[in-house]
Amino acid sequence: MAAYTTPDATELAALCRRLGLAAPGSIAPVAAGVENSTWVLTLPALPEPARWVLSIVENREFPELLYPAALCTQLHAAGLPVPPPRADGGGHRVHRIQGKPALLVPLAPGEHLAAPLPTHCATIGDFLACMHRLGDPAGVAPRANPFGRPWLERTVAALAPGFTAADSDLLARQLDRYRRLETAAALPSGPIHADLFRDNALFVGDRLSAVIDFNSACHDWLLLDVAIALHDWAGTADGGFDPARAAALLAAYARQRRFAAAETAAWRDLLCLAATRFWVSREAAARAPAAELTGRGLKDPETFRTRLRHCLAGALPPLPG
Repeated sequence: MAAYTTPDATELAALCRRLGLAAPGSIAPVAAGVENSTWVLTLPALPEPARWVLSIVENREFPELLYPAALCTQLHAAGLPVPPPRADGGGHRVHRIQGKPALLVPLAPGEHLAAPLPTHCATIGDFLACMHRLGDPAGVAPRANPFGRPWLERTVAALAPGFTAADSDLLARQLDRYRRLETAAALPSGPIHADLFRDNALFVGDRLSAVIDFNSACHDWLLLDVAIALHDWAGTADGGFDPARAAALLAAYARQRRFAAAETAAWRDLLCLAATRFWVSREAAARAPAAELTGRGLKDPETFRTRLRHCLAGALPPLPG
């Protein structure tokens, strides 16, 4: 994630004190991505971890982060590799920096995978199923998907002048698909990461060391989470899916949580909606004024436009029975 907001040194030191930590000796921006401001803090050597990640969430209101913070805490307590946000003395895990919501988590070890193998994909499928089986965190209201149908309708309307007639028609059909699915399908729902791409997972060798960036986490269809992950972990450059990687992720998931008959029937729909969501969000990011300032971390919308067309017309990896 890029660094748009620079934390004030005095305010940051005060936050660290409230969290029972020493003032950082140094801070460094993480220059990747486009949505949040991310900094790595180096603290003096203590029994606590020496390096922390500060995420200043740029386009979300404070209450929207309560569910993701509680979910991370629950997953960590369950033994899953999720760094928990640091709480203050009152148990609050969402803080403020320059008036914006902020989270502080220990820096996790590991690297992102550029070319995942089927074994890595199986690990991701296993993680998602374990998370889905835990259910929503207690003590906090479930959060609606910030990138759900209302967002998609608003964003497509705002971007409409820049789309071709063919693309506008394609998007209109996906919005119709979304409305029909909301009306007709009783799909299992619960906590979803909603953005579990390769750049939000860290591995040490073949071991999953951390899943990060839960800022889009919400309560929605569980199958949507699977579809989103499959696009990135098993997707191919031509818009299709690698059979071995797709099968590994889906089989590992199904060993933990069996897919319902309604999910099998809606599988193509969810893959299409996942592709549409990231096509539109990348298109919005590419056209935003911030893109003119940073020019970094922007991802090509065409990737998911191509993936959508494949999902509409091509063969799809089957859900295990």
